Amino acid sequence: MPLGQPVDITYIVSPMDSPFSEYLDSGYSPSDAEIPLIKALIQQKLNAIDSIDKEINDLEDSLAARKARRKANKIFIRKHQALIAPIKRLPPDILSTVFLACLPAIECPETAMTPNHPAVVISQVCHHWRQLAFDTPLLWSRIQLILPNVNCNPYYPPGEAERVTEETAALFDSFIQRLFDAATIWLNRSKGCPLSIYMEATESAAGGFVTSHLKILEGSVLMGLGKLVSLLLAESKRWEQVKFKLAAIGNDPKSQLSRLLFLTPQDVPILRKASIVISPLEVLETPMIPGVESEATRFWYGIAMGTIHGQALQSLTLACPKAATKLKALQVNWGGLTELSLRPYMWGSARKGGTHLTTDEALDFLRLCPNLRRCNLALGNGSLLTNWGAPLPARYSSTMPSAVAPGQGDRPVCRLPYLHSLILREDSGRTDGLASALDLPSLRSFTQISSAYPPPVGFPPSYSDPEVERAWISGIPLVEWVQRFGHTITSIDFKHAGAPQHTFEKCLEDLPNLISLTIRSTFSTSWDMSSSWGLASGSDSFLKRLTPEVIEDGDAVTVAPGCLCPKLEDLALSCFSASVPVQLVFNEAVVLEFLTGRAKASLETVPEVSRVSKLRYISVGFANPKVVDIEQELLRRGFNLEGFVGEWGYPDPPKPRSYLQHPQISDFAMDDFSK
Repeated sequence: MPLGQPVDITYIVSPMDSPFSEYLDSGYSPSDAEIPLIKALIQQKLNAIDSIDKEINDLEDSLAARKARRKANKIFIRKHQALIAPIKRLPPDILSTVFLACLPAIECPETAMTPNHPAVVISQVCHHWRQLAFDTPLLWSRIQLILPNVNCNPYYPPGEAERVTEETAALFDSFIQRLFDAATIWLNRSKGCPLSIYMEATESAAGGFVTSHLKILEGSVLMGLGKLVSLLLAESKRWEQVKFKLAAIGNDPKSQLSRLLFLTPQDVPILRKASIVISPLEVLETPMIPGVESEATRFWYGIAMGTIHGQALQSLTLACPKAATKLKALQVNWGGLTELSLRPYMWGSARKGGTHLTTDEALDFLRLCPNLRRCNLALGNGSLLTNWGAPLPARYSSTMPSAVAPGQGDRPVCRLPYLHSLILREDSGRTDGLASALDLPSLRSFTQISSAYPPPVGFPPSYSDPEVERAWISGIPLVEWVQRFGHTITSIDFKHAGAPQHTFEKCLEDLPNLISLTIRSTFSTSWDMSSSWGLASGSDSFLKRLTPEVIEDGDAVTVAPGCLCPKLEDLALSCFSASVPVQLVFNEAVVLEFLTGRAKASLETVPEVSRVSKLRYISVGFANPKVVDIEQELLRRGFNLEGFVGEWGYPDPPKPRSYLQHPQISDFAMDDFSK
């Protein structure tokens, strides 16, 4: 269009459809006649924008209105769906059972008596649920009391001791009051139903130092503990389950926590389950010397612990500073126990002494409990082990009773017809001879945990000498247990650092019905202390013994004999622990071969006579960083992983070495530069 001629601007639609398009973004200077036309074009577009903005606003208002109507309809639907929700139709007794299923275990943090407790949350849903929650006293029957350990450092800065102590005492008093109020509410709402109580508390701030400012703190701690203990004792007839972890000053009449142990059988008529772990706090007692009884030791020996003498008691867990002979004298209803966990130790000290329960003493307790179903015993000779299992110096040897008494063959057999789970922890003793003295026809689950490790130098021993081999093999009491009970055992949990692999494999050969296997320590072939922590070479040959050899001949599939544990379903081999310097680790290729072999050998096309059980769970650690995604590789090979759970442990990748590091310059050095 030639310049200077009239232009009908109404036909312009596109933003760039302009008679001046060829001059846009150039140095062209319009004439005086063209300027009004350009202004008219601009105004036209401004008017168009206003019109468009109005349309947008109208559309947005319309969209917002539609969104609001949609939201209102969704709320309408949700509220009306709630009216016909299945849970609304549940009768109150079923609904209260659902409420009870929401309660966590008594030790869990979620059981703390706070606004986040499940019972409180349930009671705030609606009026009906609130009333039902209040009418379900079992919802409020779990009392958890976990008290803080008060810092009683007597060496405060000058002039600060009194202020800090008073502030600490005030904080403790406030905490105790909140806990007391919550416990009172829970006890009231639980009405008259049986109680489960969990308490962790210490009297560490109430003993030891006797400075003037700590007297304030001591009074606050003892008063607060006494307040809570009195509240619990007032309801002792309702105790059904108690779990106490107490650090108490037993030889001091001021002790409040010890009052929990001094009840009579009449005070706890329905107490069915008791777990009591006592750590004495006589921090200024004489050193721990085996065979030398301190005043505190004699005090704990004399405590009758009548709280656990009730005739209703069925489950007892006890770890306390009493020798086994003193424990046996307690008037516990041993014959009524179905669960027993026992760890007596010797000395009254802030640090626990050695476990003191010999094989013969363990047998004495077992004979008292013919109805046991589950048992957990810690065996020891009263000594303390060094890092590598060496006993205390020889000067103490004359005072330490042996964990294995002579004349083992003369022991009468103890029959426990109902015992199906047995856990033995060898703190410093041995279980030799114990298996031969037991008759356990129902034993299914066996756990053996040894705390000792082989020496780091010159280990493993050479097996070329038969005498050396026999001596080391005899150090694994699992052999004796498998020989005696292997035909009934279906679950093994084992830790014996440096055990010979071939010996353990021989044990597995005698466990034809094994379903679950857990190994918590490495074998002697991997016990190489020169390796980096946690990166020892794996016992791949052991996993190969568990791998079936599948023979495929056309459509016919068979499994060669010789595979260990054909009924195995659960396998845990990656039990990483900071206390074990060498870990049991494997290579990815060997693990894949094991899983593939097990999967093929468990198919229904395999004859039942040679078919192995389908693996449900595996936990394994690897020697090297991750290269292959195990589960994706199994899927790629066509295996069905439904119902299978795998946990894989890989070492952390090495951190790149930095040759240029941030300089470490102290403040006083910087001050020199600022002057």
